[in-house]
Amino acid sequence: MNVEQFVPSAVCLSCDGCCRFKEEDSAWRPKITQDEIKRKGKPDLLSEIYSKDKIDTTGHIKTVCRAGHHFCSFFTPEDNTCSVYGARPFECELYPFVLTKREGKTVVTVHHHCPFVQIKRKSTEFDNYVEYLKEFFKKKDVLEFIRMNPILAGDYPDYTEELEYLFTVL
Repeated sequence: MNVEQFVPSAVCLSCDGCCRFKEEDSAWRPKITQDEIKRKGKPDLLSEIYSKDKIDTTGHIKTVCRAGHHFCSFFTPEDNTCSVYGARPFECELYPFVLTKREGKTVVTVHHHCPFVQIKRKSTEFDNYVEYLKEFFKKKDVLEFIRMNPILAGDYPDYTEELEYLFTVL
């Protein structure tokens, strides 16, 4: 979908938060849909994902366990990089903003666990980005993509205090 990044790459590459999970089946693992893979126009990504069995039956990316820690299958912890960054899942493009299901609606929330959000939450930069997202989610093709892929709106009942509601998409 090509969402503009809120968090600068240099910040992401120096952080130790994303792409790491406490449990193998963490709710925070990103999801990717068949439709999304096709839209990205990256047949190499499709073969990479399915030839190495990196997606579970729910559409979540599987984790790899190293030294008791669970990492996204595409993550390289040595340098904090993603092997499919140019064609990463929509959820990864959007993070630290998260599509969430609330009261039967799809909403955009922000995850306060992100250190960059903690710094920028009350800034004009943050407010401007939220306005950008509101316009982004009004686009017909984006709305259709979200409607056709409801799996992308997660359910995070154990993390409601970490997720701040921003606006409703559908």
